[in-house]
Amino acid sequence: MHNLTKIFSATLLVANTGFALNSGLVQCDGLFLLDWRGSKASAKGCSASDSLQAGDWALGASVGKTRYHLGYRRDSDRKNYSWNLKMGETLTTGHISLSRDFKFFGVEANVSALPAIGVSSRFHLPDSLLYAKASINAGLLELSGIHWHSDWEKDYVPTIDATYQSTILAKSFSAGTRLLSHRLQGEFFYGETSPDIENQWGYAFSDSSDFWGTDFRYLYDGRNNKVQLSYAYLYADIRLFGLMRENGDEVSEKRFAYLPLGIDANLFQANFLHKFQDGDRFTARAVYGTLEINIPWESRRFYETLAPNRALKSSTLKTLSFSVFQRSFRVYGDIDGKVFDAGLGYQWNLNVGRWHLLPKATLDGFYASYIAKLNMRMEKTGFFHIKHSTSTWQQEGYVVGALAGLGTELQSPSKAFFVSFGMEQIIPLHFHTEKGPDKGPAEEPEPPDIPDINEDITTEKNKGRSLAEKWDSFSSLVFRNGFALQIQAGFRF
Repeated sequence: MHNLTKIFSATLLVANTGFALNSGLVQCDGLFLLDWRGSKASAKGCSASDSLQAGDWALGASVGKTRYHLGYRRDSDRKNYSWNLKMGETLTTGHISLSRDFKFFGVEANVSALPAIGVSSRFHLPDSLLYAKASINAGLLELSGIHWHSDWEKDYVPTIDATYQSTILAKSFSAGTRLLSHRLQGEFFYGETSPDIENQWGYAFSDSSDFWGTDFRYLYDGRNNKVQLSYAYLYADIRLFGLMRENGDEVSEKRFAYLPLGIDANLFQANFLHKFQDGDRFTARAVYGTLEINIPWESRRFYETLAPNRALKSSTLKTLSFSVFQRSFRVYGDIDGKVFDAGLGYQWNLNVGRWHLLPKATLDGFYASYIAKLNMRMEKTGFFHIKHSTSTWQQEGYVVGALAGLGTELQSPSKAFFVSFGMEQIIPLHFHTEKGPDKGPAEEPEPPDIPDINEDITTEKNKGRSLAEKWDSFSSLVFRNGFALQIQAGFRF
């Protein structure tokens, strides 16, 4: 990774010597999504990028550092049911790309710091009356710093330190047409991931998944107005699993976690921009998305959602009696969600001497809702029998809020140099949740070996509660929850 950083830095240096068309950018971002009651989700990082073009050749490069942190805290009156889950690390990011254009086609190759490599080829008629592109990308997905810790010191598995690693192969094909100021294009992509854990020991996570999707866009690029309409669809069949791998006289491998997921997502977007004669700009946008997650029922042995006894090391497992730690869990159900967002923005074009100042403000309103119904079957294994019971967890809710943004950009007289600053804050206005059992009949019959769902589930309603009642203090949440910050500096010549 260190050698790859040197290559990026050398490429950035070469990019600034002797080329006619050149542009560079230094950018720092911060996303502080959640910091509340022990749970946290945040990311921050900085990057530098440069691109240049000489004749039919184009070269681009970037290098940066990104730090992310995800955490979830579960509290319970019983100490052995309280735990922390954390994941975070510092990543070196970057890429190098090289492309060449010919009369009717072009080729491109790129390498990124995942690591990953990709190649693509494109075809186009004069004036882009018809164009098409095909690409293939392969890489390694790796996450470290996954840490689970139990509050109960006497727990048989007090801590889990794990890594996630898998390979990915993705292919795509796109085609489009351009007529005057109108452009219409579509894309189809598909791919798969495969486990890559041969050199991983201890607790290792990976997946074996398939996915495919489409993306359709219409663009109008007029003199003073721009319109973009798009629709994207994604389907994924994901199979996540966790293994305990020990390297002794013989390799020992036990699967203690397995979670199949079916994901179906739709996203509609509409964007409009109008440029006034004085340089001011007005923008409007609307977004609507749906997400359906299905966790199917899995009855096979060794395919339990969680089997804690298989997470034990072999040396620990031999010291326990057969009746200890023989519980396993199977989770199945559905989670459906949708979100709608609409907003307006305005950017002013002001002259400060010969310099250009471009302040802007945006305001969005959003609505998001979800419905979840998850069942958990607990199994306890004996010598000659398996006892099991099934419970359900149901909840639905929605949130209504606003997204406010402020920013500004300062450009040099020739517009060859610029600096910009922007920030956004999510402002929840109303939050509602309702939890309880399903009193109606099931839409589909359950598998024959699954017992009826228990009816002694506590019903809990939190209707119309304000944020002041539901959260500790609103003032302590601002800038730590739903806050984003971006700073840029760049040049163009």
